Amino acid sequence: MNTVTKPLWSYDIQKTEQWLTDQAKEGYHLKELHRFKRLFTFEKAQPKEVTYRIGYDKIKPATLSNTMRNDGWEKVTQSGKWYVIANEKPQAEVTTSTSRDAIIKRNNYIFYAFMAILIYITGATLANIALFSTAYIASDGNVEVEESPLWIITYTGSALATAFYFFMIYSVWKIKKTNKVLSQENQTTYSPQHTLEKKNLTKAEEKQWKRDGIIIKRRKFGWMYSPDKLEKWLEQMAAEGNRLHRVSKLGTTFYFRKGEPQHIKYSADYQNLSNDSYFEIHRQAGWKDEFSSKGALQKWTIWSKAYEESENPPALYSDKTHKLKQAKKVAFSYTVIFLPMVLMYMFIASMNISYMFRKEEAWTLHDTNTIMFFICILVFGTFITKTWMYYFRLRRA
Repeated sequence: MNTVTKPLWSYDIQKTEQWLTDQAKEGYHLKELHRFKRLFTFEKAQPKEVTYRIGYDKIKPATLSNTMRNDGWEKVTQSGKWYVIANEKPQAEVTTSTSRDAIIKRNNYIFYAFMAILIYITGATLANIALFSTAYIASDGNVEVEESPLWIITYTGSALATAFYFFMIYSVWKIKKTNKVLSQENQTTYSPQHTLEKKNLTKAEEKQWKRDGIIIKRRKFGWMYSPDKLEKWLEQMAAEGNRLHRVSKLGTTFYFRKGEPQHIKYSADYQNLSNDSYFEIHRQAGWKDEFSSKGALQKWTIWSKAYEESENPPALYSDKTHKLKQAKKVAFSYTVIFLPMVLMYMFIASMNISYMFRKEEAWTLHDTNTIMFFICILVFGTFITKTWMYYFRLRRA
């Protein structure tokens, strides 16, 4: 028996699967997985070509379908919700595999949790720096640091916190990269019509079309806080003969192609966690995804569907209350993100204002920082207000 420790194996599933395959080629075949200890136990035997797949399933123990069993798959081991299956057939002859949706969903939960912690730690660090700066300026630089044998605890805690901070940054980067690869593996082949419509122009062609006035560019900042207004604007543009061509990666610039007026229904849909099955369901219903955001803490998709003038405008969801529930989710999500920042900046700004009235010298950098805090309060407060106004507009309707 041979035991190998791989602490971050779940951050790169495909790399781990290839590693297990390489181990089998050297005569080490997986026998057991220990999820908490992050251990892989191997048994020495004859070298073989074995294809491994790692799965994640809430149902324990995980079972294989008859189709997969007939294709040569067998379960090797399971630890908690994680399981490993193997296939000794030549890889070119294997026609089935496990779904990646559950792994992507699990990774997304970790991704969002780490991103939230990173944002708040970064905000708290900046707040402490601002408070220290305020105290330093208020004392005219006369800050005394008292020696203590307990400083070693502070230094050790700071070092551990810094290490954990960078570990989360690495985790966020690695998980995002892994999910992109898994999504591509899971991705369903588009229909020919969809491929034709999504085909991008070359940069040279697009520049020429812009010069000829065939493509026009418009900017919309912060539309995700009032998505219903964006939908009406896009529908109005289509009615005027400006069909949405593409959206920039940041989602702030919209490119339209001039043509005949059309009746097109647009729907901006918010999903905390989404996978390929979410996209495929709407595509099969005739909707086309015009844009999908890449943000860490938000997942917006803009869908479009053409219809005839004699028809009723289509709806992305048949449940009429879904849109209201989504609006409430949007308002709560952005409130959770921005409200702590607003409260933190209000606290810092209130302390800075009290110092501004006590000081006698002219305008300083400290005063500029205070103004910046008020601007942040106004901006983030506006985001929260607009999302709740969006919710109440739909509620009244």
